[in-house]
Amino acid sequence: MAAVHEMAYRPRGVPSRQAATSAEVIVVGGGLSGLAAAYELQQAGASCLLFERRGRIGGQFSTEDSSFSDAQVRVLELARSLGLDIQRHVVGGRDAVEGLGASRADGTPRLSEQDMRSYTRVVENIEELSQRVDVNHPAQMLPNYGSMSAHELVVSHGATPSVQTLANVWTHALFGLSAREVGALSFLLHCKCSGGLMQAVKGLGSGGSPRWRLGGSGGSGAEQQLCEELAARLRPGTVRLEQAVERVDQTSDNRCIVSTQSGGVFQCAKVVLASAAAQCRDVELAPSLSEDKQWLACAPSGFLAAVRLSYEQPWWQEQGLSGWGMGVDGPVCVVRDTSRDEEEEGYSLTCIVAGEPGRELWRWEAADRQACIAKHVESIFGCEAPAPLTVVELEPRATTMAVPVAGLRALENDQWRPEGNVFFAGAETGFVWRGHAEGALAAGSRVADEVIRAICPSSDELLSRL
Repeated sequence: MAAVHEMAYRPRGVPSRQAATSAEVIVVGGGLSGLAAAYELQQAGASCLLFERRGRIGGQFSTEDSSFSDAQVRVLELARSLGLDIQRHVVGGRDAVEGLGASRADGTPRLSEQDMRSYTRVVENIEELSQRVDVNHPAQMLPNYGSMSAHELVVSHGATPSVQTLANVWTHALFGLSAREVGALSFLLHCKCSGGLMQAVKGLGSGGSPRWRLGGSGGSGAEQQLCEELAARLRPGTVRLEQAVERVDQTSDNRCIVSTQSGGVFQCAKVVLASAAAQCRDVELAPSLSEDKQWLACAPSGFLAAVRLSYEQPWWQEQGLSGWGMGVDGPVCVVRDTSRDEEEEGYSLTCIVAGEPGRELWRWEAADRQACIAKHVESIFGCEAPAPLTVVELEPRATTMAVPVAGLRALENDQWRPEGNVFFAGAETGFVWRGHAEGALAAGSRVADEVIRAICPSSDELLSRL
């Protein structure tokens, strides 16, 4: 049997035990959705193992965003239930848009009169259209918007070239794709799942509005803290790091065999793919996925990477800026202040690099790439900045948040239903705050409920314990 790395999350006084090779449920993926599912499953009395391919738990960028908004009610409720220190946090200063300077007092970009009329019209119309989308039946709007891209959508509502550029930033930040690569209906669906266009954009961490922050982060973002707290409450030996699952076989006797790249073989009754969109591509499933999930193989794959720049002083605050900005002419689409009061290394800005410009930048040497990003930050805020003390790059990821037109009808039919004994979670499978921590928690809770009902005929008794 290949070596298994157990996560060092054990209650004090409880000794380690020999690594188990079977459980009722195996969760694949140590992000927030997978950990939330594992936690709820164990709370209900089910035995569970969780495999994570990397050497750490947490979402791809979860070490960076240290705060969350009032709209993310599940995040707030979980933090409270875990007894975490929750603090109200208001970021002072104004946001910025590259080439336009600081935002107006109401938070809107400082556009010309003509562009501002266009911006207002486009935002209002997108907000209205997104609210018409039925998240359970998005294909109902295919006749009107099925053949249109997000770029064509904003143009049809009178977007000037400046507003078209802003729309491109929106889709880069949300999907890792340009507005021409994202379907109009997929864009509207994402906005609906995030409470509207402006909620989706604010969900990227814009300044000005009050947000919640978890105290005592020790350098970790809010989502990462939640992940660590959930992992600490799992039974010893549950979390297995550096275990990349490569194949899941469903056997004739209603069992699942999970095989890892390191040679491990594990048995269970149910499997949860907790980063479903990516894992449906990367994990070999036998039998293969049903026809309604085949669209995942051809879904456009966006590019997102996060780069954190640390500084001795918050120089952007000296300019009256919040630290949140949008880039329109370079690799950085969004930059935000991710400083934490208790950090010893000072203050930080985290840049989201996305789309084809980001993919191209990642072909450069690291030093050149980091210098380019630091220079672009200066351009976004419109002022010179000191050289960063440190630059930390997080592993780039390929996103599959943009559902292609061909997949919308299949998604409506499928609703991420289980495939035999394989269940699906992840922020991208949620109907609320898709792609965010809030959506990850909603999906984790949903899949835990599905699994509990499947493994126990009298599941109502188990569910009552949650």
